[in-house]
Amino acid sequence: MKTRILSLLIAGALMVAQCGVALAQGRGWSAVQAVPADDRLIVKQRDGKTIEGKMIEASETNLTLSRDKKVVNISRDNIAQIEHSTGKAAKGKWAAIGAGVGAATGGAIGKAKNSPPIDDGEIYIVGGVLVGAGLGAVTGLLIGASRRKRELIYTAP
Repeated sequence: MKTRILSLLIAGALMVAQCGVALAQGRGWSAVQAVPADDRLIVKQRDGKTIEGKMIEASETNLTLSRDKKVVNISRDNIAQIEHSTGKAAKGKWAAIGAGVGAATGGAIGKAKNSPPIDDGEIYIVGGVLVGAGLGAVTGLLIGASRRKRELIYTAP
């Protein structure tokens, strides 16, 4: 009885996992052609290279992107998959989170280093908070710059 239930659970999990793949494959080249101009696309080519750029046009045989103020034409035959990147990067939000975490960590390290009877150790806490907040903000900014919603819109047959 237990093996039967386990088998059903595994089969269900496999079906759910395959639904996402089936939905992604169900979207054809028409989904790429429907992407508005200036939307961000991430194109993975068959040779393993990845090209990111803004959509200019998608014909039946070519995809044209704008990348670093240059026009890039990619043949449809060379494309393995295309992801549509939407939304704004939440740099400020992630920088604030990083600053908070960094300040708390820096303050805790400064508190551990503090030894009041011997020296003016209170400066370690202040310095730790400032350095930690700065490093955390920069790290959060970098993480936030890379966070955007990505949707797989095309997979080559």
